[in-house]
Formats: sequence, structure tokens, C-alpha cells
Amino acid sequence: MKAFVLAGGLGTRLKPRFGDLPKSLAPLGGKPFLVRQLEWLAGHGVHDAVLLAGHGADSLRELLGTRVAGVSLEWSVEEQPLGTGGALKLASRFVDGPAWVLNGDTLAEGDPWALERDRWEAGATGAVALYHVADARSRGRVELSDDGLLSRFVEKDDHWAGAAWVNGGAYAFLPALWRELPEGASSLERDVLPRLAARGRLVGRRCPGRFWDIGTPEDWERAERELAR
Repeated sequence: MKAFVLAGGLGTRLKPRFGDLPKSLAPLGGKPFLVRQLEWLAGHGVHDAVLLAGHGADSLRELLGTRVAGVSLEWSVEEQPLGTGGALKLASRFVDGPAWVLNGDTLAEGDPWALERDRWEAGATGAVALYHVADARSRGRVELSDDGLLSRFVEKDDHWAGAAWVNGGAYAFLPALWRELPEGASSLERDVLPRLAARGRLVGRRCPGRFWDIGTPEDWERAERELAR
């Protein structure tokens, strides 16, 4: 299976700390974040990845080239911001079977093959890695039915207080996902996944362990502290 890594984010909230450095190159424990993701994939026997780049694509290609940590890299570069859904649609020429999709600013503990097994056993279009957090206000949360299918994605809610299962930014999909993606710019998380969930086409995997993202300076600082160890 091939991994599609969404690495085109602008990193606006990290700009005060890292300037124009692409978000996926933000250092963690002395390594660019994207290199850590590729090492994680390699550690689970994943050998092929497509990097969906946009802002800072030249810097990414100069650093990473065509192979990192034993993972062969192909590139899909958007000329203007297309969002996560639009970037995946642009990369549809690389789809040749079931695939993983990873957010370029998220790193999680867990086994990507377990996601694909859950998707296959449920007969679903996709499987979503879920992680339990003590405070879900800044992340949004998900709701699951008794049979493990995702029933609803709930947007970020500052009035929510308490723990919840949240989207960990790692997925296993059938090629059918790409038929669900609209032309042009779109958001996988807001425009596509809720529609699939409403049709009972997504299964959620409650993953043990931790996950990190670097979407905000506070999140980056937490990841730096924990992963540097």
C-alpha cells in the first residue's frame, strides 16, 4: 500500500517561530517533522509515499529528494492552495489501490496496517484513527455507533468540557474515496468525511497511545518536549 502525506499546509500559526519554513519541516528533537513521519512509515514496512506539497514545495524537494528512510517518494505539487480534499484530488493519478492518507502535521503511535484491516473487515470506504484526549475543545470530536462506524464529526466547540475521541489524522481508504472528492478546492475533514460517515461508510479505530500535532505553537512545544526525549 502507498501512503499519501498532506504536506502543503501554510503553517500560518507557526510563522512567528519558524518564519517561511514549511510546517512539515518544523524541527522536532533535531529532525524535520516530515522525516519523522516517513521514518514511522518505514518502521511499519511502508515503502512508497506520495508527498502532496504546496507552500515551500521547492524546499521540501531539495531536502527530501526521492527517497527517505527507505521510503520512495513521488511528488504532487499544487500551484495554489487546494485544501486537503483538493490536494488529494490532484494526486489521483498516483492511486493504484487501497492507500493510507496522513496529515502532514500529525504523528501518532499505532500500526497503519491495523487501520487497513479494520476498513477491510467492516467493508467500509475508509477507516479513521481515533485518539482519546482529556480536553477535546480545540480539536473537535467524533461520535461512533455501537458497531464501530463513525456516525458524526463534531466541530471544535469552546463550550465543550471533557474528554473525547478525536480524529488523529491517519486514514486507510479504498480508491473509491477519490470519486467522492469534488473538483477544485475542498476540505477532506469538513466536506468529505462527514458525508461518508452519514452514509455509514467510515469505521473508527480507537487507538491506544499518543498522538502529536504541530498546528499551533503550543502543540509544537508539547511535541518537542515529548519527542525530543
